[in-house]
Amino acid sequence: MKTPILPIVVLCLSLLATGCMTAERTRKNNAAGQTWLDTNAKRHAATNVEGVYYSPEWGIVALKQRQGKLTGWLGEFHLKGEVSGKTAYLLLLDGGWIEHTMVLNRKSSEILDGSYSTHSPYSDKDRRPVHLDRIVR
Repeated sequence: MKTPILPIVVLCLSLLATGCMTAERTRKNNAAGQTWLDTNAKRHAATNVEGVYYSPEWGIVALKQRQGKLTGWLGEFHLKGEVSGKTAYLLLLDGGWIEHTMVLNRKSSEILDGSYSTHSPYSDKDRRPVHLDRIVR
C-alpha cells in the first residue's frame, strides 16, 4: 500500500504552526497581564485582604497575602495578584492562560467589592461587578 506523503507532511506542518501560535498567544496574554499588574501596583499595600471569601457567582475564594503579593484560588481559577493601597489587582489563570482580570476594593473588614473583565489586561469595556463576603479570616 502506497502512503501519500504530501498530505502527511502538510498535516504535520500545520500542527506545528498551531502549537507555535498558541505558545506565542499565551506569552502575549501573560505579558499583558503582568504589565497591567506592574502598572497598577505601585503603592505599598495599605490593607490585608487575606482570608476565605464567598461569591454567588465565583464560589469559594481563598486569598493568601505576603508583602502585598497575592496568591490563591477564585472558584476554579488559580490567581496571582498584588495589593496597592487598599485595592487588589488579580489575574485569574486557567492552565497558564489569563482568563479574567479583577480589581477589588476593601469596603469593610468583611467585604471586597469591585469588577472583573474577560480581557488581559483589564478593560472597562466589558467589566462586570463582583462582590465577595469573608467567611473565614
